[in-house]
Amino acid sequence: ARKAMKDYLLQQIDNRRATLAEHNLPPETTDPTVVGTLLPDDVITGILLAEVDGRKLGDDERLVMLNQLLVGGNETTTSLLTNLFWRLLEKPELYQQVRDDPSLDVIAIEESLRMDSPVLGLYRTNTEETVFDGVMIPERSKVMATFGAANRDPDIFEEPDTFRLDRDPDELRKHVAFGLGHHFCPGAQLSRLEAKIALRAVVERFPKLRLDGEPQRIEAFLLWGKRTLPVCWD
Repeated sequence: ARKAMKDYLLQQIDNRRATLAEHNLPPETTDPTVVGTLLPDDVITGILLAEVDGRKLGDDERLVMLNQLLVGGNETTTSLLTNLFWRLLEKPELYQQVRDDPSLDVIAIEESLRMDSPVLGLYRTNTEETVFDGVMIPERSKVMATFGAANRDPDIFEEPDTFRLDRDPDELRKHVAFGLGHHFCPGAQLSRLEAKIALRAVVERFPKLRLDGEPQRIEAFLLWGKRTLPVCWD
């Protein structure tokens, strides 16, 4: 599947290059007038034409960006939804509370993000030697920022291993499921909106939804979500 996706994306990039060549335009053009006229007005075209510090991206860089957007815009929100319904249906009284009180939708979503971060952590490479919490980390070391652990820090969250709908919103906003600072997820608000729409639609359409077996988690070790979530309803 990974190779098939890579081949598909490269073919899309090559198709756009061929279109430019047919119109006597160099593949490294940055002319914005080709967007929506000669080339589709989409993310692939944007990345093909993009420059960073006056330099065009290479195909390997383009593939990394496109794959990141694909995973970030699909896998993580899917995991958020499966994690959210799993927690609510584990304790049917929680599902009923959310069903009966739409004001709890946001709390339930943020609590799911805190307790079951769809991305458990990401690797970083430090640019200089540093000391963190008394530990010296040499320059160019691979370190992992573990969002899942940070979101269950007992110094920040009361009863961190318990899914609660009565948490203070100010406390919940301290979770780092979407990262922090320069690396904050640009799709965070879209993901929250999608989750809110889906949650309300499901609880109203299936007021007696319940679990019907053990869920199975996805296999990627850095991601946390459900590959299967068996449910039934009356």
